Amino acid sequence: MRISFDIDDTLICGLSVPTELHVPRWLRWRYPERLRRGTRALMAALVRRQCRIWIYTSSCRPPRHLKAWFASFGIPIAGVVNLERHQQTVGLRGPSKFPPAFGIDLHVDDSPGVAMEGESHGFAVLVVSPDDPDWADKVLAEVDRRIRASPRWQARQTAPARRFDLGAFQRGFSRLKPADYALPDYAVGAIKPDLA
Repeated sequence: MRISFDIDDTLICGLSVPTELHVPRWLRWRYPERLRRGTRALMAALVRRQCRIWIYTSSCRPPRHLKAWFASFGIPIAGVVNLERHQQTVGLRGPSKFPPAFGIDLHVDDSPGVAMEGESHGFAVLVVSPDDPDWADKVLAEVDRRIRASPRWQARQTAPARRFDLGAFQRGFSRLKPADYALPDYAVGAIKPDLA
């Protein structure tokens, strides 16, 4: 399941909202903004549920900057949609955000306007207020509800983890003769026979 988060007033809030511990001192010049308290624990819980986390923002923050900033907190970001990418994909006349264009199943935002666009354009939006101290629990409850409602996601959650059998992999290679995996002459400089 892909879940996207808005940045401003959703993951980064005003001074009155409690925040996470700051990034290390030597990175503060690069990442001066602080994440809302509960973000790291929420993202870790989503990763355990095999969710892929995206950032969907109307700002012009570069994707590389956002991925590196979240990585400094140990949060893996699978994709970023900023204003430029949104306009390239959706256009200027579409809704302000359109998560289905990027395969996103649920978008988390602070704006009731985005929720109204979700209703009229058929995509799921969960609105969380900047002053809601239980916002992370609200997100997890919605994700768990969606996982229980979808047989496909429920099967992924209950499937036993299988280890990779390196022995079978090695036995498969041991049956090959050196001639089976030798490079053809054209791969090391000669002209490929069908192009000659």
